[in-house]
Amino acid sequence: MSEKLKELMELLSTPSFSSSARVGILLSLYYLGRVTFVDLLKATDLPKSSLFAHLQVLEDEGLILVKKSITLQGPRTIVVLTDKGKTAVLRYISLVRELEELK
Repeated sequence: MSEKLKELMELLSTPSFSSSARVGILLSLYYLGRVTFVDLLKATDLPKSSLFAHLQVLEDEGLILVKKSITLQGPRTIVVLTDKGKTAVLRYISLVRELEELK
């Protein structure tokens, strides 16, 4: 097994990357930046309780920050990727690209 594949498999075995929903959330945050909880609900099509649980795992790992914000439309829950989260997503993308090039 190539070292890159082994490294990707190790990354995918971590709590943050072991769920396709969490990978989707991380990629969404990487490409979109700040996202509201409601926007993530629409993008992921997950029930509120499931999305909350996935966000909790990602927050516990230090990959995202969930914060409350007061806007003109009322209170909003905002989700942002931390620097640690950006690094992890970039590593995931890099490994997938490198493995694609090995084909």
